[in-house]
Amino acid sequence: MMAEREEDDDTEEAWMQLRPTEPLPSQCCGSGCSPCVFDLYHRDLARWEAAQASKDRSLLRGPESQCYQMGLMSRYVESWRVGDTAFWRGPFGDFFYKPNQYGELLLLAAGTGLAPMVPILQSITDNENDETFVTLVGCFKTFESIYLKTFLQEQARFWNVRTFFVLSQESSSEQLPWSYQEKTHFGHLGQDLIKELVSCCRRKPFALVCGSAEFTKDIARCLLCAGLTEDSYFLF
Repeated sequence: MMAEREEDDDTEEAWMQLRPTEPLPSQCCGSGCSPCVFDLYHRDLARWEAAQASKDRSLLRGPESQCYQMGLMSRYVESWRVGDTAFWRGPFGDFFYKPNQYGELLLLAAGTGLAPMVPILQSITDNENDETFVTLVGCFKTFESIYLKTFLQEQARFWNVRTFFVLSQESSSEQLPWSYQEKTHFGHLGQDLIKELVSCCRRKPFALVCGSAEFTKDIARCLLCAGLTEDSYFLF
């Protein structure tokens, strides 16, 4: 019986069921991610071809993926074992945007904190009657780690949108594309830079902040020092 099962597992049909599925073009965000979904596909395809040629399914597993060592979700996922069940809820949020509700939105995001800013930004640029100014500041470690580059570049072409970036692990603009050089700061988003951002807003800003708990706490303090009141910002 074992021999018959092994023969069944090595049939052409069985191997084709294990072949990676090529992503659709729409699944690539176009932001220059490294690795891209197509990079991962070609890596897995090469692994599958090698496994099929040698009839060794253990080659399909590859190296274990790496997680953010200090990430709350990463540590939770690493604790999972085969057979565990996870339940998901959300996403939920308490911030509800209305067109022209504010003169200017100052969006301050760190890393994946960019996520809630995207639908708000897009709802403004998709609505020709919404004349809200937007200043978006994305904080990342390196230029390569900036999410959704293409999307943000497209949004910055609108008359009412400006984008800035703060890179914590780079110190020179020489290696950056020219279109990023004038709107990229190095180091961390601190009190002086926030004061500068608030002062250069074209209308009285309402700030939205999303990032780690530490980032959110620090930015809230800086916003108060920059003259905003507690009812002039929202913390995700």
